[in-house]
Amino acid sequence: MDINNLDIAQKIGQVIMPRIDFNDPNSIPRAKRLVQECEVGGFIIFNAKRDLLKETTSELQSLAKIPLLLGCDAERGVGQIVSDMTLFPFTMSLGAADDLDLVYNQASFIAKEMKECGLNLLFAPIADINSNPDNPIINMRSYGDDPDLVSRLCAAFIQGAQDNGVLACAKHFPGHGRTGVDSHVDLPILHTALETLQDCDLIPFQRSIEAGVASIMTAHIAFQEIGDGSAVTISNGLISDVLRDEMGFQGLVITDSLHMEGIIKLGSEEYLANKALNAGCDIILDPQDPITLVRNLNSSELDLSILNPRVERLLSIKEEFLTRTATNDIKMKVEGHILKDRIARESVCLVRGETLGSKKAIVYTFDVTNSENEISSNFCQQLEDNGISLHNVSVSLDDADIAIENIPEDFAIICLVYTTIGAWKKQSILPDNFKSILKNLASLSNERVLISFGSPYIIRDFDNFKSIICSFDILNECQLAVADVLLGKYQARGYLPINLDQ
Repeated sequence: MDINNLDIAQKIGQVIMPRIDFNDPNSIPRAKRLVQECEVGGFIIFNAKRDLLKETTSELQSLAKIPLLLGCDAERGVGQIVSDMTLFPFTMSLGAADDLDLVYNQASFIAKEMKECGLNLLFAPIADINSNPDNPIINMRSYGDDPDLVSRLCAAFIQGAQDNGVLACAKHFPGHGRTGVDSHVDLPILHTALETLQDCDLIPFQRSIEAGVASIMTAHIAFQEIGDGSAVTISNGLISDVLRDEMGFQGLVITDSLHMEGIIKLGSEEYLANKALNAGCDIILDPQDPITLVRNLNSSELDLSILNPRVERLLSIKEEFLTRTATNDIKMKVEGHILKDRIARESVCLVRGETLGSKKAIVYTFDVTNSENEISSNFCQQLEDNGISLHNVSVSLDDADIAIENIPEDFAIICLVYTTIGAWKKQSILPDNFKSILKNLASLSNERVLISFGSPYIIRDFDNFKSIICSFDILNECQLAVADVLLGKYQARGYLPINLDQ
């Protein structure tokens, strides 16, 4: 692919990467138009079903004059985006297990499932160091809060993905782990000095570059002490000066989504795209109105000395990666279940205490995830199948208090707390009524067990529990693994990859 054969309109199309949302009936026809009329460089995929996704990616590639980058946020596996595909526990599970082979195998598997669906760009690993316990958007999406741990596991993930023909993308440069604001909702503003980032947050990105990562995604965060203090995505100070010149990154720089409020508030899409390209970005990801954006950029006076290097880099990486063939292994589904179960089991952390002594228990379920299902049913069934007599109490978000008097001494109190993390969600922090009820339960003299499925930071305020166990996801595999640890059938092997004393 020779850039000299492309006109200005084709070059502009290549740096634009819109979304295909399979929940939107207009999305696929719009995507075909974007390929045929705008020659966009690729798409980010949302809410897909496997067979339709395979059909769509194949058709779009056949329509494209230049091969398309087709990416998705599959940091937890393709099942995060595509139904009937594998969904792994949150990334912090791998940090707790601290097993490079396990991370490599997970990334390899994700890459193979992506290739089966025609996808070739994986928006992972999460290179953010979660240094803020109250971070509302990273949290257990991170491997942990130790730069060395995060760096080692990022490198293993990158190698696993790219050894199997899928481009990896380390995110969110220069690190989203310090924020207390979800950038999907607003622009986080930090006063962190560059020297502080260099001593901590940038280390996993540098290690990712050394591991050969194909791309890096920017964060919609403003560091007021660095460069002009603007959002990283449109900041020369951090992208051109630090990432390109100081850190030596020669791969693709991709903006985070332009659907996010953290960047939308700063100007029009044409303005943001121009600023991002000038700052050093190569791909404008997920614009809300890609057809209008391409049209406006075509009519603007883009500096070819800026645009040409972006397109040349993009064409070079496409030529290197997009000629590799897909994998289709009928054993993959079984392998995925085995790998998911292994991650769930090897990541369980027995923070304090021992196995369950009582044969009777009251299980209190505290669900912050708005689950419509009986979220603790599999955990409870596992205990009952092993001879534990249970009484279940579901604590509502509306409960100011619950009755805890007259609980027999021979009953254990098992408190299950379910939290999660995600864009626009606020489900990783316990509401005040849950905290109050948990503290009351912890004050009793019975055998007391606290189990966290999700954010490990929620256990900080509950020192009075005799036993505390952490897993990092609400998946059934995680719940069954914790049940087996509590029953003494399985020895916990994980270690908390975060410091709870912050």
